[in-house]
Amino acid sequence: MKDERGAYRERTWAPAWVWVAISGACLLATGSSLHATFGRAAAGGAEEEAALSALGPALGGGVLLLFATVISLFACLCVEVRSSHLFVSFGPVRLVHRRIRYDDIEAVRPVVYRPIREFGGWGIRRRGRTTAWTIRGNRAVAVTLRSGRKVYVGSRFPQRLAERIEAAMRGADGKGRAGPNRSESD
Repeated sequence: MKDERGAYRERTWAPAWVWVAISGACLLATGSSLHATFGRAAAGGAEEEAALSALGPALGGGVLLLFATVISLFACLCVEVRSSHLFVSFGPVRLVHRRIRYDDIEAVRPVVYRPIREFGGWGIRRRGRTTAWTIRGNRAVAVTLRSGRKVYVGSRFPQRLAERIEAAMRGADGKGRAGPNRSESD
C-alpha cells in the first residue's frame, strides 16, 4: 500500500464565535428541555415527577452527545497534499471529506473571495459550478477541475498551499523533479 501521509498539512480551526454559538445553542436546548421536563413534573403528581426526573439526565446527555458530534464533524478544516490526491475534510474525525485526484485538476491559484456574498457563508457551500470548503476568513485556493467545476479550499496560507499542490501534481504525473514526499535537496 502506498504511503498516503500528507506532504503538506494545514488545519484551520473554527473561529471563537462559532464555538460560543454552538455552546450557547446546546446550553439553551438543555435548559429548555430540563425546564419543560421539571416544570411538567412539578405540575403533576409524585409518580409523574419520578418518571420525568429520570428523563432530565438523558436529555442533558443527548444534548452533550449532539454537541460532541457537531464539534467532531465541523470543528476544523483539514487540508492535506498527499502523493496522489488533495484531501480536504472537516473535523478531527474526518467523516465529511473530499478527495481530489491530481489527474482531475486543471489549475490551482490562490484567491481572495467574499464568503458571505459569494457563497452565503462558510462551510461546504455550492454556488453554480463552484463549491467552497471553508471554515473562516476570505482566502482560499481555487482548484479548477478538468470538468469545468471549481472547488475553493479555505487556507490560511493559500500561496503556499497552491505551490504544494502544483509540486505534487508534477510529482504525480512524473513531469517534475519535486514530488510531494521529497525535499528540494533530494
